[in-house]
Amino acid sequence: MIIHIRFDSQVRRLAGCNQTSVDVDAATSLTQIIQRVAEQGTESLRSALLDEGEVPRSSLLVFLNNELVAKDQLVPLHDGLELTLTTLISGG
Repeated sequence: MIIHIRFDSQVRRLAGCNQTSVDVDAATSLTQIIQRVAEQGTESLRSALLDEGEVPRSSLLVFLNNELVAKDQLVPLHDGLELTLTTLISGG
């Protein structure tokens, strides 16, 4: 099934595009989807999405059809599902 990935804010700039798609099976976790997107992207995108342990960064936010979800949350996947990846914004 095809999952659509939208990039927002800083992640969009690092990805060099607004969105991509990945082909996954129903047993794929959100973490695995994020890892696949990181593998297909630039090194800058990979660094923004994954930490040194190759797991999604704590600063990464994942929205499933516009609702915030935990990266380790089990969600039912279906063809055409849309995930949005963005990062926390901080400043001083």
